[in-house]
Amino acid sequence: MKTALLLVLIAACGPPKEDYTKDQPKEETPTEKRASAPPPPVKKKVLTEAELGTCHLTASGAVAADQTTPGGKTATNISYWYSAEEQKTMMGVDGFVLNCNGADIRFSLVPGGGKKDGMPFKPKKYDFAAGKGDANIMIGLGKASVTNVSGSVDITAFDSHHIAGTIDLSGKLMPGGKDEKLVGTFDLVCPGLSACDK
Repeated sequence: MKTALLLVLIAACGPPKEDYTKDQPKEETPTEKRASAPPPPVKKKVLTEAELGTCHLTASGAVAADQTTPGGKTATNISYWYSAEEQKTMMGVDGFVLNCNGADIRFSLVPGGGKKDGMPFKPKKYDFAAGKGDANIMIGLGKASVTNVSGSVDITAFDSHHIAGTIDLSGKLMPGGKDEKLVGTFDLVCPGLSACDK
């Protein structure tokens, strides 16, 4: 009887049952999952036309005109204002395009396709002699164009907020071959692109 009782006690006191719930990984709560996700991108402020800046040009000589045009995406196409990933999908060379296009005067500064650092992301004076320089210039006045352009476009400020400077150019109005001069100032704000600072 004692032996039977001892066997029952030994069987009852056998090795403890393993608790498999102890070693299971702790489940993440919904708040923990949200905390590890990256924050949503910061929304850029949508700028008004007045906040995007302007370009003011004055033509004199064979044709006289005075014009102010607004900034915005049609006024600037600047590779430096896009993210590195976006720049990989862009066609052409590093640099930028400035457009001051209105009813009377059309002015564009575009990459010249020469040296890689011809249009750097910093202030620079672009000098032109008989149409040649580190960039290309296009000037239109009505149906005529200004050729053989000499002078300068001086970029005095250039960062992730804006590009600003002065224009002092002269050339020959074609057709006709008469002298033409174009002067102006511009301060054009980055229009909410991915690398803009606003």
